[in-house]
Amino acid sequence: MTSLLNSYGPVSSYIFILISVGLLFYGADWLVRGGAQIARRFGVRPLVVGLTIVAFGTSLPEFVVSFFAAMQGSSTIAIGNIIGSNITNIGLILGLSALVFPIVVSFRTMYRQLAVMIAVVILLYLFALDGIVSRWQGIFMVMILLGYIYYLYNHPDEAVVEPVDEVSDNLLKSIALVIFGIFGLMLGSRLFVDSAIWLAEFYYIPEVIIGLTIVALGTSLPELATSMVAAFRKHSDISLGNIVGSNIFNVLFIMGGVSVFKPLKVNETRVNPNGILTEYFPHFEYLFMLGLSIVLMVLLLRNRIGRLAGVIFLGSYVFFYFYLYQNL
Repeated sequence: MTSLLNSYGPVSSYIFILISVGLLFYGADWLVRGGAQIARRFGVRPLVVGLTIVAFGTSLPEFVVSFFAAMQGSSTIAIGNIIGSNITNIGLILGLSALVFPIVVSFRTMYRQLAVMIAVVILLYLFALDGIVSRWQGIFMVMILLGYIYYLYNHPDEAVVEPVDEVSDNLLKSIALVIFGIFGLMLGSRLFVDSAIWLAEFYYIPEVIIGLTIVALGTSLPELATSMVAAFRKHSDISLGNIVGSNIFNVLFIMGGVSVFKPLKVNETRVNPNGILTEYFPHFEYLFMLGLSIVLMVLLLRNRIGRLAGVIFLGSYVFFYFYLYQNL
């Protein structure tokens, strides 16, 4: 694939990114639908399906892309993908959802999940301060995730999960959906990572910026689709729960899970204006992600996220990316 990219230049990279986004989107959708149907067919409770298969499924594009990026020695793409996806979820997806229809959710039903989201972001920042997320830190994050799922399973009144499809009478069709979903995710992630790395090198853009922008937006498509559909159907709890749950999974499942296989280097080597190599740590990006999470919790104190809040989130999203490209 690298030779093909070299032959046709950036145009082929953009085409491959579009193709890979489609593969990631449909791959995750097929895997979730097929897996949920199989689980329901064998009597697994809808709550368990929502908390496991559906929740993991919407985070799989980020996980697979980050995993392949880390395995290819591009840890900063993985880091940027996680931070960028969380910012995209709140700034772009929640902002658009609130513009479509104001989100009305009781703060009492969401404050624990919001607190967990903020806590895991702080935990990630503390783990990353020394420039690397170790294997043991990854194991610790995965254990927190398992504890979180266990807690929600035993407190179903606090579990805001996505709806699952009805049971399919055709078991082979459900199995085929799972197989094609896995294949789509694997192929799509490989195309996505290779194209993103090539574009970063071609335009001399730091890999973390590519991860924060193109990769983060592409891998957030399942959350975007789910939240927008929920907003149109006026399912406020699903729209907000999808975003908060996804941000928690992005840190604990993706960052934790990937670093279990390979410790993730957070710092990126850059050349400063004086031509000297320096180690860059994304303090601003982490703090912006944390700030958006706190603002979301504060705004929800009124049990409502209206259109004005949607405009604020979208404005923050635009400002963030304007800042990034102004400081390349």
